[in-house]
Amino acid sequence: MVPFWPFKKKQTIDELDEEAPAPMVYKRGEDPHAQPAEETDQSAYKDALALFGGGSDHVEAASDQSTRYDGAISNSDSGAVTKPEPTPVDVEESVAESKFTWVHHTDGYHYKQLEDGSFEPTAHVQNQDGTYEPYS
Repeated sequence: MVPFWPFKKKQTIDELDEEAPAPMVYKRGEDPHAQPAEETDQSAYKDALALFGGGSDHVEAASDQSTRYDGAISNSDSGAVTKPEPTPVDVEESVAESKFTWVHHTDGYHYKQLEDGSFEPTAHVQNQDGTYEPYS
């Protein structure tokens, strides 16, 4: 007598009558991962612009923000980057705003405590003459 077999027999799968997928054709120099351009729905775009753009459907081109930037300036001769000289008005404003007290911390460094109670993160050391300089 044949012993009992708990597993079913392997069943064959009938092949389906399907068409083969269309072959992908690539051309030399073409990006294979580029997605095809889709046509956009202009009405949906204008609706979203009106919703998130403050109710206006008028679109303006972005302006060049670098024309108003006066940060680091490159010297064309040496290639070195320098900061612009502060004007006397800027210096007076920074002195007026920089009211602080020095606090000696238990780690041995001194920190600037501003009027609002916050601290500047730069550690300073006290020189022999009583002036402070950033620790480096």
